[in-house]
Amino acid sequence: MSNYRPVKVHISTSALQHNSKRARDMAPDSHIMAVIKADGYGHGMEAVAEAIDGLVDEFAVNSLDDVLRLRDAGFKKPLTVLSANLDKASLSKFTELETRATIYDISQLALLEQIADDQDLSIWLKVDTGMGRLGILPDEFDVVLQRLSQINGLSEISLMTHLANADQADNPENLNQIELFEKLAAKYSFKQLSILNSAGLVAYSQSAKDITRPGILLYGISPSIGKSAEQLDLKPVMTFKSELISIKRLAAGSAIGYGGTYVLDQDSRIGIIACGYGDGYPRHAPSGTPVLVNDILVPLVGRVSMDMICVDLGEISAKVGDSVTLWGEGNPIEVIAEYAQTISYELCCGILPRVERIVE
Repeated sequence: MSNYRPVKVHISTSALQHNSKRARDMAPDSHIMAVIKADGYGHGMEAVAEAIDGLVDEFAVNSLDDVLRLRDAGFKKPLTVLSANLDKASLSKFTELETRATIYDISQLALLEQIADDQDLSIWLKVDTGMGRLGILPDEFDVVLQRLSQINGLSEISLMTHLANADQADNPENLNQIELFEKLAAKYSFKQLSILNSAGLVAYSQSAKDITRPGILLYGISPSIGKSAEQLDLKPVMTFKSELISIKRLAAGSAIGYGGTYVLDQDSRIGIIACGYGDGYPRHAPSGTPVLVNDILVPLVGRVSMDMICVDLGEISAKVGDSVTLWGEGNPIEVIAEYAQTISYELCCGILPRVERIVE
């Protein structure tokens, strides 16, 4: 897609490849299941898969729709669907598409027990060790294993869990979850084991099992509280850019934007940028949120509109048509998320379809 609006998302394949190598460095003895769900965290699933296909071992997605997209695009690596809503018709496609389903609720066992003895289905069993979300509960574990072991159509059973507090490296619940997982894993000869997501990989790489599941880390965004992407040697993959479309001088006392919520305390040069919540810029980003103009950070002023934001340019050198970086290289997405009281995941997943993606 191309359009005549200056709002663009630039996707760096070299940054994706660098970050994939960093994920490998953190747990060199484990395979990498690259998480590319949510359209590659808003970066474009196929573009991400193509960039790192030779650097990771398999991919994780969220639905059979994603699987079909990847297979139709020619990707042959093993796939895992992390949270599919399974039924008999869809289950039969997993073997056909060489994809593993994730079993996370005891009610799904009745469906598995209906598969043919020669189905040759490979699955992940997800156990809830403390996330309180998807996963078989520990007190159901023995019964579930017993029932699964009697299903001849299952060729492989692997075991995974998800850490609830891995972004807080000093939270003791992480080690409690890891300990419980290892205790449960010892009850059966599972094909593969997996615990660590991006934040877990950063904080607990010594606990890596057969497969790690990096997601946000691959996109150059820090998964850990108190550690920046730069400190982790991660490079931003997404740079969200636009242009100045107007510059005007306004006197002290002038109000900016809808509702007049921001009033200038001195004479100022105000730049208007073509980008707003209709493109995916956060509606609740407050005045002061940094925007990069000609390699200088300037503050957002006034409310975010559907198609525009305003910045106070001060006396920096700038003219209509100059490029601006809303987040990405030189203006970390983590900083914008903090100002907007959200998380980087939401920002990169929230770019709207009208914004052109440029893969570089």
